[in-house]
Formats: sequence, C-alpha cells, structure tokens
Amino acid sequence: MNIKIIVPGILIAAALLAPRAVIAADAPESLPEASTRTASVEIVFPPLPERARIRFVRSIRTMRDLKGGKESGFTKFLSALAGGDADLPLVARPYGVWKQGDKLYITDTTASAALSLDLKKMTLTDIGNKGEGRLKAPIGITADAAGNIYIADSGDSKVKAYSSKGEFLWQNGDLGETGGKLNHPGGIALTPGGELLVLDTGNKRAVVLTTAGKFVRQMCRNMKDPYALATPANVWVEKNGNFIISDPLLTRIHVFTSTGGYVSGFGEQGDSAGYLARPRGIATDSVGNIYVADAIFNRIQIFNRKGELLLYFGSPGQGPGELTLPAGMFIDADDMIYVVDSKNQRVQIYQYIKYPDEQPTDAPSTAGEAK
Repeated sequence: MNIKIIVPGILIAAALLAPRAVIAADAPESLPEASTRTASVEIVFPPLPERARIRFVRSIRTMRDLKGGKESGFTKFLSALAGGDADLPLVARPYGVWKQGDKLYITDTTASAALSLDLKKMTLTDIGNKGEGRLKAPIGITADAAGNIYIADSGDSKVKAYSSKGEFLWQNGDLGETGGKLNHPGGIALTPGGELLVLDTGNKRAVVLTTAGKFVRQMCRNMKDPYALATPANVWVEKNGNFIISDPLLTRIHVFTSTGGYVSGFGEQGDSAGYLARPRGIATDSVGNIYVADAIFNRIQIFNRKGELLLYFGSPGQGPGELTLPAGMFIDADDMIYVVDSKNQRVQIYQYIKYPDEQPTDAPSTAGEAK
C-alpha cells in the first residue's frame, strides 16, 4: 500500500512526519518508569517546521496528577504517613474511558472496578468494587448527562448501571446469543437518541438497549465480508447517530449508519504508518477525522473519511506523550483527546489543534448512505 500523509492544504511524504516531538534541549535524557510529568515545553506533532496538529497536554496516573501536582506540606506529610498513596497508580490495567462534563470515567480490568475522576473537584469515586454490582472484567464505559454510568462487563457478560455516586442500579441478562443476552460485551456508547449501543463481541453483533437495560434491537449480525464483524472491540457514536467499530482480528475499521447499514470501511494489516496491527480505541474529532489507537503500533493514527492516513502521533515508551498498549479513547467537544495508556497505568491527554485559516475538508455528512 502506498502510504502518504495528508494534512489540510499540504501533501507530505510520510518520512517528514515521523512521530518526533518538540522537546526542550535541557529536558532529562531518561524519565522514571511510566512518567506522569508534563514536559517543560510543548510536545507537538508533527515536528517543526511543519504546522503543529496535535499537542500533548498532560498525564493522569496518580492522585498527584489528578490534583495538578499541587500539594501543601501538610498534604505531603499525610501522604507519607499513608505510605505515599498520592504517588501510586490509580488503576492497574485500564481499558475503557469516557468523559462527561468535568468527570472522566475509566475501567480497570485487573482491579475489576471502575473510577470516576472529577477533574474540577480533583476527587475520585470507586465504581463496582463491591456488593451486587461488583464488576469482574469491565471493558467499555459510558455516562449520560445525569451522571449515570453504564459499563460493559466482559467477565460475566452483562451491562451494569450505576448512579452518579457509584451506587449500583441494575444489570441486564445472562450469557446468551439472543435478545438482550450477551457474550463477552466490549465497547459501549450512548447514542444521540439516549439509548445504549453495546458491542456483543462474542456474538459478533451490536445490540441496542434502553438506559433501563431493556433490549431494543440487534444490528450488524451475520454480515458478509468485507462488512463482517469478527471481533468488534470498541465503538464510537457520532452526532448523527452513525457509529464506527474497530475490529482487531480483521484489522479493519467499519462505519455504519444509525440503523446498522454499512457505509464504509478501511484497514490493511501491518505495523507501520497507515496500516493497522491491533486497532482498539476509536473516536472522531470535530472535523470528522477518525482516530485509531493501535496496541501494537503504540501510536494514534488519524485518518480521513476515505481511510487515508493524515497523521500519527505518540511513540512507544513511558515518557510524556508516549504510549504502551493504548486501549480506549475519547474525544470531547473541545477536541481534547483522552487515550488510555494501558501498560503505563495512565490516561494520556492530547489536543487536536485547529487553525482559523483552514477549512475542514473531510467532515462527515449528517446522514450516511447504506451499502
């Protein structure tokens, strides 16, 4: 495949946009394991002299990161007495991520729990770590405007709901393949119509539930190549209701209408720029570009709606802006990009940079034509 990297108004050879970052010359040559530090100067992609498109903002790995690294002497003293909890990872093996308002929600498959991080109040709430609503292997997570939280639990093949305070509300179904019964669900997202779109990974389909857990319909089942879903992993729902699915086994990205009609797809197996090795997290920005987290490539690739590579950012490692086994991803209305950096036990935050003198060329239409 002849890979070219395209940015609006510019056509550039791939080598020019290697994922290097602009970092101060006096920056340390080595950083501590899974560093949560924010660089003293901006880390941007692509490097100079090209116009920056992605800016690294910060990492969240510990309570100290959540609080912006600010602690009084007394707080540090208390932290030391507690065994230095402020510097312990908040999650063991994070996977899913969602942002609603000031809260960032993260699933932790190893800890069998989830977290709600209040970025404004700088507090956290544990979810699903005890009682009837205890989680087993949580994957996808989403939340509605009221703060209710919905989690796809692959461990016992259920969707579980919690209040904004983390109180257990309900869980649906049992292991199965019909109706609302699920088989190791993965991604989950809220639709514009206020329903839950769940990837029923083991049954190779998408399922729609109400926010009370009632089965509505199924989509995308028994589709033929190239539309088939071998291992639907992560899902992103757009404002018009269309949804995008990543499939690690087929190394494909699929785009569907809100009713499950096939719109388009792209992806070819490989481990270099423009190819896909193990696509996981997926999201779109305000322009309509499609972002794909690759757990083997250890970078985020940005494609236009035709599946052409625009840019990739991040690089394998543990330092600021780097990634190891990226998983879930979320992009908010301000084009802030939240990437679960799974092996490094943190969330990496970047921002897509738009310029007033540029007009979007690849924004999605408000309605898709099914094929």
